[in-house]
Amino acid sequence: MQRRSLIESLAEEERAFVEAGKPRSTRKTVPPVKQQIASEEQPVQKKPAPKRSPQTTAVPPALVSQTYRLPADLVRELTKAAVFRKLDRTVPWSQQDIVAEAIRDWLEKHASKQASL
Repeated sequence: MQRRSLIESLAEEERAFVEAGKPRSTRKTVPPVKQQIASEEQPVQKKPAPKRSPQTTAVPPALVSQTYRLPADLVRELTKAAVFRKLDRTVPWSQQDIVAEAIRDWLEKHASKQASL
């Protein structure tokens, strides 16, 4: 059995339909005479892009997927809160960010007490 590409397996009518949907180039070709004139002009010097210091570029923390089972009423309240916060454009508005902030606050209050024991 010989492999064929998808376009090869189409009938002529189907192939014409597929190729008719390809975008056409809107680029106009420049005649060779104008290209020579443009190349004779002095090249435009580009300014180098400013270097970013590592301190200004914030690297987002790595996200790890976890699954937890929560009571249905808690999930319903979380969804409502996330929707209302999104409409009001109050950060954090995603469920993920709300839960992360809540867990972080809980760990700061309760996990720090266990570490001191």
